[in-house]
Amino acid sequence: MTDDSVHEQSMVSPLGDYQLIDRCRGCGDDMANPIPVLAMDPMPLAGNFCVSEKAARNAPRYPLTWLQCPHCGLLQVAEDIAQRSLFERYHYASSSVPPLVQHFRDYAAKLTNRHGASSTIRLLEIGCNDGVLLNQLPKSWTLMGVDPCDVASRHSVNSTTYQLTPAPFTPELVESLNWTESWDIITGSNCLAHISDLKAVFFGVTMALKPDGWFWVEVHDLNALLRGSQWDTIYHEHKVEWNIDSLTHCLHKLGFELREQQHLPLHGGLLRCGFRKSGNKRYIPETPSRNRRALNTLRQAYINRNRSATAVELKQAQSEGLRIAAYGASGRAVVYLNQLLDLSFSFIVDESPLRKDHFIPGVGTPIVDRDELFANLPAKILITAWNYREHIINRNRKFPGNWLTAFPTA
Repeated sequence: MTDDSVHEQSMVSPLGDYQLIDRCRGCGDDMANPIPVLAMDPMPLAGNFCVSEKAARNAPRYPLTWLQCPHCGLLQVAEDIAQRSLFERYHYASSSVPPLVQHFRDYAAKLTNRHGASSTIRLLEIGCNDGVLLNQLPKSWTLMGVDPCDVASRHSVNSTTYQLTPAPFTPELVESLNWTESWDIITGSNCLAHISDLKAVFFGVTMALKPDGWFWVEVHDLNALLRGSQWDTIYHEHKVEWNIDSLTHCLHKLGFELREQQHLPLHGGLLRCGFRKSGNKRYIPETPSRNRRALNTLRQAYINRNRSATAVELKQAQSEGLRIAAYGASGRAVVYLNQLLDLSFSFIVDESPLRKDHFIPGVGTPIVDRDELFANLPAKILITAWNYREHIINRNRKFPGNWLTAFPTA
């Protein structure tokens, strides 16, 4: 399938090649008159952790512009980069983050309690990564992961729990594998931020689910993002941010009914929804203007980022010749470090072996393991993976310096 619902115009820039969307990724409607939200300084790809400092400093930068769909209200990045460039070498394995592993244990228990452990249950997960959820589900279920990234392929090789289809999830895939009305449950956790043609994915889900089947989704919660003015959360790999209005607008008109929803603290705010395939298509009114004031507050927080209390404290320490460092080489870290170029971090700690000995694109900050934190004690350390603040501090209670965060954690 070509990208029917995201018609794009090719562009070439001295900052790199990219494409601009002119249709909403979620509802597929025209984006000729989108609601402007924020234009950030040009950014390298947030997942492009580099093997040398030189490569990091020479990493291509792309414009990063936030728009809101005037029809469904979906917040999204205007510039679209090819999936293969974003995820061909993916430096993220879910099982390397202990709080995330616990989250998926709890999620698996919820799904099991909700649907039972019957051997007739067939579940498919879109964007299964290293199988962190699939490995927790009942062994009596038929389990399938769909994920084109290299991390998924490596971790599925010896699995006796699930099978992997190493490809993007599309209606064509459903048709070619004879999956039409074959699955009782389809899930997707945070993968809906990484896909350009979301409307096609939703249509594929309607094809693949049995009548009355369930579609469970976990997405970053736009309302939580806005409450904390979390301008570090959207980048080229995170193409969209959902709230309940935009999600139901896109899914109800395809014949889904929202049956359950939860707001969870993970990732700084997570929205979990359970949709039942009913076949009854309904139109949800457009409500993008509801968040206008909060979006203006977020924009102002970004404009004032160099004058925030955290940035001022780090600059003061730096001016006194003190060492500053960061913790958590997440996509958020790449955004923050590249948007506050006056700060020069000695290193950034990360516990994932996939990122160790790499460098933050754009700024060239080395990524090190926890030993470096105590071997070269910084005076102050910024928790860039601030959504795991408590876990990080508890893991490093002997650190004598000051912990800082740039965004609210509650």
